[in-house]
Amino acid sequence: MGGLKVSFGVHLPNGGEARLPFDALREVAVEAERHGFRSIWVSDHLVYPEDLATPPGPPSIYEPLTTLSALSQATKTVTLGTSVLLPLRHPVAVANMLATLDHASNGRLQVGMGVGWYEREFNACSIPFRRRWLAEEETITALKALWTQERASFGGRLFAFKDVWVNPKPLQRPHPPILLGGAAPRTFERVARLADGWMPWCPTVEAVEKGVAEVKRHLRERGRGVGGVRFYADFMASIRRTRAKAEEGVKSQVPSLGETLSEAESRMIAGDPETCVKRIKRYAELGVSHIILGFAPLGEELEQIGILAEEVMPHFTS
Repeated sequence: MGGLKVSFGVHLPNGGEARLPFDALREVAVEAERHGFRSIWVSDHLVYPEDLATPPGPPSIYEPLTTLSALSQATKTVTLGTSVLLPLRHPVAVANMLATLDHASNGRLQVGMGVGWYEREFNACSIPFRRRWLAEEETITALKALWTQERASFGGRLFAFKDVWVNPKPLQRPHPPILLGGAAPRTFERVARLADGWMPWCPTVEAVEKGVAEVKRHLRERGRGVGGVRFYADFMASIRRTRAKAEEGVKSQVPSLGETLSEAESRMIAGDPETCVKRIKRYAELGVSHIILGFAPLGEELEQIGILAEEVMPHFTS
């Protein structure tokens, strides 16, 4: 058994070229829980980007909050998370939906949030694309007010309401954990000011080292203890018993990352179990306590979950 403390989660394939039929999606969630994974996560788009879709079908995605609601009834112990929820919905609606999900799951919700990048879906939802950072900040601020105050008022530049209540409040008090995705410089200050954790997507070791240091610097400047913030990382993964087999999954993800094979590998957890253990340890040594993995290629999730549970997870404590 290893000494580094790391728990593991699964990023479920709920969208685009990596979308499973819902029954299969549910099966992956149930098997992840059975194998000792601590969390399951889903992606968010309301208009799925055409660039990420593969012919012959149209771009498609299962909406994340309704997906997690359904999966909350199929699971018992795993936490349920969004990686990441985009600021495309009105905060009053989101506050009620997330509080409902926290009750449906008996307090197992984690809320990962991000700013997004696909302009068309922001236009479709009447959210100014160039103000999406503001939309994220106002959404977080409004959610906290609605979850912690009997009656809340909020006067933002994009969202506003007066004397509004959302009941019931979430089971988790004061509210479910909020984690921010992304790695732009302004993200780190926001984590220290607004969030409970940081969860970048497919980061290199160097990006995590820099990000953790920046978050801690901002925490110290604000007088917050560095131990009160969680550091997660969400990766594409291809974990097989041989490197040759693992490369098949890496190659399938190169188009999504827009990189060469070697570049993609630097941002994935990929290879045989021994290689993956070494790579995960590098992130753990920097303070990452929870590793989230989205397995490739599509349809081979269950095999990789088994390999990870048998040959990788025993090297870490949780």
